[in-house]
Amino acid sequence: MSFPNPPPVPDQNASANIEPFSITPPFDDTLFGGGFEANNLIVGGSLNEINNSRRCSIINGYSNYISGQYNTHILGDNINAEISNRFYVGCLSGMWVGGKIDAPLYGEINCDGDITAAGDITAANLSDKRLKDDISLIENPLSKIISLDAIEFNWNDKQSTHQGHDIGLIAQQVEKIAPEIVQERKDGYKALKYEKVIPLLVGAIKEQEEKIQILNDRVEYLLRKVDSMS
Repeated sequence: MSFPNPPPVPDQNASANIEPFSITPPFDDTLFGGGFEANNLIVGGSLNEINNSRRCSIINGYSNYISGQYNTHILGDNINAEISNRFYVGCLSGMWVGGKIDAPLYGEINCDGDITAAGDITAANLSDKRLKDDISLIENPLSKIISLDAIEFNWNDKQSTHQGHDIGLIAQQVEKIAPEIVQERKDGYKALKYEKVIPLLVGAIKEQEEKIQILNDRVEYLLRKVDSMS
């Protein structure tokens, strides 16, 4: 789904012959009732069309199209809905919510831009052992962590999401030791899944604890030797 430049507002005097919207009945008239009883709805906007679909709606906007879908809804402009059971929002400047979103959501949220929240975003990542094959321990996690630089820096104006002073890691360094947790975005800049650094830290702590325990055992052995000689 792509969002082109916003279209010009139609001249109502020049477009008197253009239909503001169009709803055609589903081809199959046996499921959920046929024709206009399929509960399709276009609330407003212009040049919007719902064709051969059921329980779909276009709330507002310009030049939107739903065809052959079920329970698909559009708010915005220039959207060609290609998936059933989906809500499309086509606002070029983004979507702003002035309150709390508190509702069960089943499925995915796909976003081409940034998601910014003044409050918390709470989620749990899937991590069930029954869904994982070829499980093995991360090799040399301590040396991998040591190879990374913990940095502080100031964000520059090559991006518009972050501002001011910050701390973090360098994606290019992380990519050398764990390429699966670094992504290259459409603009060519690299992004890091920071939560995926946690397994490396757990492995590094355990490896370090093993080395500390070995050193403690050696110190205790040497102390016993000294005691036996006195």
